Amino acid sequence: MKQSIRNGGAAALAIIFFLASQSAYSAVCVWGECSAMTPEFRSLELRPKSIALLPARSTLTENGVFNSESRVGDTAPLENYLAISLEKEFTSRDYEVRSLTVEEIAEDQQLAALVNAANQRYDEEYTTIVAFKVSGVKYRRYSVGEESRLLANYLGVDAIAFPRMQINGASSASKWMGNLGVKQETQAGIFMEFGLVHARTGDVEAFFGGTTAGFFQPSFKKILKKAKKYMANIAKVATKKMPKVGDALKPEKLKEGETVRELVLYDPVDEESVLSDLEGLLGDDDLFDEEAPVEEAPVAEDPPVAEQAPVAEDAPAGGG
Repeated sequence: MKQSIRNGGAAALAIIFFLASQSAYSAVCVWGECSAMTPEFRSLELRPKSIALLPARSTLTENGVFNSESRVGDTAPLENYLAISLEKEFTSRDYEVRSLTVEEIAEDQQLAALVNAANQRYDEEYTTIVAFKVSGVKYRRYSVGEESRLLANYLGVDAIAFPRMQINGASSASKWMGNLGVKQETQAGIFMEFGLVHARTGDVEAFFGGTTAGFFQPSFKKILKKAKKYMANIAKVATKKMPKVGDALKPEKLKEGETVRELVLYDPVDEESVLSDLEGLLGDDDLFDEEAPVEEAPVAEDPPVAEQAPVAEDAPAGGG
């Protein structure tokens, strides 16, 4: 697929567009691990074989002695280690994984637009999952819709993984005062979840998460210092109940009176449809023209030279 980037700063704009949509997140799993899967995911009917792993969206908060501070600038190393750890857990279960980086997304203007549209739509559903119950996934209640299907088809994968992480850590001073009993220790830890959205449905087919929260957790400084260790640990906890790609699970007994939303399967879309729908999302029909014609200003012709008036001859001298 040819890409046409008209503005020399398009890559920079794409990464700004991507990072500008970062928000605060609340955890779904508040203790241990949690999981939920649709009947079709459990039975292998809609078990993906290939997964695109998006960069995590996270909230980092350091709880001080008197107040709490958001640590946005410290997210990058933690998110990078989390991506490595999640990819390792996925591949150990025989899934094919395409792990996207912020840099890779920024270099592809079309991909950046699709990722942001899908992330924003997923966040709307994620808020609903937090407000209600993760068990609603079993009944096919959460859908990311066309945005996720377009992204999955653009990347050529069966499903998209949307990681969300929340880290609450105490400052060194706050933890020291808590150990002395001067300040009441607050619950801290790492919360991380991810939904798997299938390309054929746009629905959240599975949701997995975990937490290492508690009242005796390491300080925020220690979490940053040993980021690789803590991210590997939370990835392992969160994927504890994620089945292998070919392992069918027994049907789960659903609550009496609860109904599963009707399954609607969409055919894979072709490249032209993806671009057409993408242009609709952005509201600019000419943004991704492969060879947009450039109208050249007409070259002005030299103005005609004005004809010079004939020079009058000298009058003859008068006689006698």
